[in-house]
Amino acid sequence: MANLRIISLGWGVQSWTLAAMTALGELEPVDYAIHADTTYEHAGTYAHAKKWAPWLGEQGVKVVTVTARRVDVVREEWANAVSIPAFTTDTQTGARGQVRRQCTHDWKIAPIRQYLRQVMTERGIKATPGAVHSLQGISLDEWTRMRDSDVKYIENVYPLIDARMTRAECKAWLERNHLPVPVKSSCVFCPYKSIPVWKDMKRRGGPDWQVAEAVDANIRDRRASAGNLLYVHPNRKPLSEAVKIPEDEGAQQLELPCDSGFCMT
Repeated sequence: MANLRIISLGWGVQSWTLAAMTALGELEPVDYAIHADTTYEHAGTYAHAKKWAPWLGEQGVKVVTVTARRVDVVREEWANAVSIPAFTTDTQTGARGQVRRQCTHDWKIAPIRQYLRQVMTERGIKATPGAVHSLQGISLDEWTRMRDSDVKYIENVYPLIDARMTRAECKAWLERNHLPVPVKSSCVFCPYKSIPVWKDMKRRGGPDWQVAEAVDANIRDRRASAGNLLYVHPNRKPLSEAVKIPEDEGAQQLELPCDSGFCMT
């Protein structure tokens, strides 16, 4: 039996569904829904959290927001280390690669665990195996993302997998319960975005797109001494060039969907 039961709350479709199901009594109560704020989420995510965190609280789901001590994309003091999994191009050979991802651990996992250890100390909870059950917002169609925790006192739990719910079924559940379907949660400059998402961001413009462009430009030469250029887009071009939309030419037209990344080169 766990001493603490939490939801890892990213405010995307699946974790929001977990929190809402808990609030409406379809899942067992939790002690906290913990959101690790990277400070780089989309404006839509912050707007959704601002509106619905109070509602969760009224239903007995206490939302706690934590933030890492350092959320720098580039760590100057570590020889310009880059935290995000940027795409690389070797300036001599043209070989392509990708930087190791550190952002998830540093910006999400670490601050959540720091908060948990603080609560455990305050409550006198020992770090015994399975002392904390952490509900993860991973749906059936994403089952390959399931992982055991790398610390014994935390046991990852997957209620959506157990309920055989896909992302589409999470959306349907939210709609049946007259709750909003949030935007996908991710940092505005996350290199793992799909091509359609990048296009939509450019089309909407505003601060989200501006921050993504600024980060992309800032990381470009951080590994130049090692012969690598860095990019947030898989086409390995500056973001404004890599993402092509009809509006770039002053046109409005219907686009065919493309997730391959090879339509615009």
